[in-house]
Amino acid sequence: MSGIVGIFHRDGAPVDRDILGRMTDAMIRRGPDAQRIWADGPVGFGHAALFTTLEAERENQPATLDGQVWITADARIDEWDHLRRTLAAKGRDIPGDVTDVELILHAYHAWGEDCIEHLIGDFAFAIWDARQGRLFCARDHMGVKPFYYYLSDRLFAFASDVGALLANPQVPQRINEGRIADYLVGYLEGIDRTSTFYQEIYRFPQAQCRVIDRERHADRTYWALDPTKEIRLGSDDEYAAAFLEVFTEAVRARLRTPGRVGSMLSGGLDSSSIVGVARNLLREGGHGPLPTFSAISVDDENIETQIIRAALQMDHLDPHLLRSDELDGLVEDFEELYRETHDPFDTTMPIPQAMYILAQRQGLKALLDGVPGDNVVSLGFNYLTFLFRGGQWATAVSEAIGLSKFYHRWDISPWGLLFKHAKAAVAPTWWRAFRTKTTQKPRIEKVRQTAFINEAFARKIDLAGRIRMYEDQQRTTRTIREDHVRRLDHRYLVGVERYGRVAAHYSIEPRPPYLDKRVVEYCIGLGWKQKNYHGWTKVVNRRAMGGILPDEVRWSTSRQNLSTEFWNARSAAVRT
Repeated sequence: MSGIVGIFHRDGAPVDRDILGRMTDAMIRRGPDAQRIWADGPVGFGHAALFTTLEAERENQPATLDGQVWITADARIDEWDHLRRTLAAKGRDIPGDVTDVELILHAYHAWGEDCIEHLIGDFAFAIWDARQGRLFCARDHMGVKPFYYYLSDRLFAFASDVGALLANPQVPQRINEGRIADYLVGYLEGIDRTSTFYQEIYRFPQAQCRVIDRERHADRTYWALDPTKEIRLGSDDEYAAAFLEVFTEAVRARLRTPGRVGSMLSGGLDSSSIVGVARNLLREGGHGPLPTFSAISVDDENIETQIIRAALQMDHLDPHLLRSDELDGLVEDFEELYRETHDPFDTTMPIPQAMYILAQRQGLKALLDGVPGDNVVSLGFNYLTFLFRGGQWATAVSEAIGLSKFYHRWDISPWGLLFKHAKAAVAPTWWRAFRTKTTQKPRIEKVRQTAFINEAFARKIDLAGRIRMYEDQQRTTRTIREDHVRRLDHRYLVGVERYGRVAAHYSIEPRPPYLDKRVVEYCIGLGWKQKNYHGWTKVVNRRAMGGILPDEVRWSTSRQNLSTEFWNARSAAVRT
């Protein structure tokens, strides 16, 4: 992980190195190992480094190969061998000690802006091409690496962190009051791809790139999930084997420089799968055990805690457990984030925050996590609607009963599920639109009251319009696979950004293998029975973990969330 900043004065004014330095220094938590700046006339870059890999220690960013094309990047590039061979075929001489950022530069020299089509990994970067007098910026496929920006006719400024942008006096600091309402409502966090708590500061969307010069700028989406691409194999075992292969490569890519990387381990299948594969890779490579970090209950009968302890029966692990009544020593670290964050949503995740604190205290630089495995490998309940529409009524009944059993701790009625999704399947579009419109006003009023939002403030920020904007994203799709793509869209990825901000506060790089482009594309291409079947979620994942995870973990059902327990314990620790 690194922090990147940049200033481009589109009016030709020279960059103030003091301002550039202040912006870079504002990311000291994100990049405590080295901070450097470079400026040339109207353009300047800054870089704050966290040495998560051996290759990163050899980087000297901002970097250049020829003095004409400069880059600042927060990047981990995968599939090195393939990329190096492809670049060699283009006539590039790639040295044996090449780094990630140098690979990006070689790719840019070979393909220009189309270099983005050849990169796999997690990255956010900006390239200044003095030969053409323009900037080229890009963010990775799933938005794992952050990229914030401010744009006017005179200035384009960007950074990995909002605080770095605010260190530039030319960047306005006007509060986005609509975002405050989003926070109070809660679920409106994912209202769009770009909002921040500041009016003129935006998040650059995932899978997009931008070219900008003095006169104009142009954005384009360079990649999108294809809901028409279907993967067909001969048997369940073949699907599971193919999943394990691509998932293992995703974990391997994120284990670079063992000894600096650990993993979260909750009671869920996602983090357990990561830990099971990672510890095998480390053992096979002759490396030490994998550090794991888990939040457990004071109640030993808690299902989540029992599953974690079952997972810890695997060998080659170095477990670190935190009970909810052991937070006293973490209080100041918790409160420090709350005082410094520029996004109040960051205060809503006490367990991941505690895990990052523990990992930092163990001297680690990166932490694997299972976010958002639920959305990548499984479906929601909406597939019942599509089964009804396809005339598979008996199958829909069987699935609803299975889902009720799987989520038995949620006390979900199969008949309630069937009624809801059968109604959605047969209701014509005009009726759904009419029903939504007639129930909208009381529904929005209930949301306003529940969120304790004043009526005048609700009108001022158009709360009704914001809720409608969010609800419009719940668009009707034609197929189960299209619905899966919709579920993986920005509404869920905004949570990944939150993990990244909180981790960065503790100088930890989060690495989510489930958001590997190759894993996501494979899972989208699967038929629905490989994702949800007879009520079981993440079916292909569970089958793939045979012989890797204990069956008690592999076939565990719905979990007991510990967030409330940890919230209460944190509040008690603060009071004392």
